[in-house]
Amino acid sequence: MSKIKRKRVGFRLDMTPMVDVAFLLLTFFMLTTKFRPPETVTIDLPSSHSNMKLPESDVLTVTVAKDNSIYMGVSSQRTRERLFDTVVRPKLENAGISQAAVADSLRKFRLDDSFKIEKEELARYIMMSRFADQRMRPVIKADNKADYEAVNYVIKVFKKMNLLNFNLVTVLEKEVR
Repeated sequence: MSKIKRKRVGFRLDMTPMVDVAFLLLTFFMLTTKFRPPETVTIDLPSSHSNMKLPESDVLTVTVAKDNSIYMGVSSQRTRERLFDTVVRPKLENAGISQAAVADSLRKFRLDDSFKIEKEELARYIMMSRFADQRMRPVIKADNKADYEAVNYVIKVFKKMNLLNFNLVTVLEKEVR
């Protein structure tokens, strides 16, 4: 005797809840993402043939702008806070700035990639950064139009601080055929 096959019952999967969750997650991440703040100074880097990558952490960057002004940046936020406490905070307190303004300056200082410093203070800032974190790797990022003397001054300060190995940031030159 043959069995009677039962008709197969199809099912339907409703994808609407999954799409709703996906769009909610997408909206959440779009609204909570912090974008990278604009650079303090724009630099037109010189070109080279080297393809060595810049390290991503523990970097001490000294930037020379095209008007020969010097900016310094530290990649680690903890090192940036120590630098603020040892160098910047005493200056602000000696100038008679209120504690609320000092706290506000610290919040801004934490978020800045780099900050402008006077040429004469470069050695002190580098020394305090190295005290805060010994693993800092020095990097020079100079504009294509910066004077040789300004870049040479930074190199001499690195030598004086016994930082004999440092990187120069350049743009990879595209080969023309």
